[in-house]
Amino acid sequence: MPLLRAVLFPPRWMRMLALLAFVFVAANLFWHGAQPYAVGVFAEPWDKLAHLTLYGGFGGAAWVMLGGGRPTADILAPMAAVIVGLADEFAQTFSPGRVVGLGDLTADAIGAVLVVATLALLRERIRVAGLHPTR
Repeated sequence: MPLLRAVLFPPRWMRMLALLAFVFVAANLFWHGAQPYAVGVFAEPWDKLAHLTLYGGFGGAAWVMLGGGRPTADILAPMAAVIVGLADEFAQTFSPGRVVGLGDLTADAIGAVLVVATLALLRERIRVAGLHPTR
């Protein structure tokens, strides 16, 4: 339970760690996404599952990075993940063989919203139970 509380009400060190993870994974996404071997890594329909998972991770990391316990994180975190998704789809226009698709962006948004909604629900359940840390 202490780890869950730390994620749901992240201390400063965890917020910084989430920021580093967000930036590191995004940088790797753009670097490796621009390489020739990125074409066709995931076949249809499994590519949508990859988008759901990756952007769910972006949404979760952004949520922790933004403080998690703050309701503004519930809105801003999925937006941050979708912005990375938009940038990735735009970058794909410059990579031969890569396909830009609204389906990918939709999967990105769904993954981010699902993870953030789950974290927000857990946060509220912890608050209602009176187990949240005092600030």
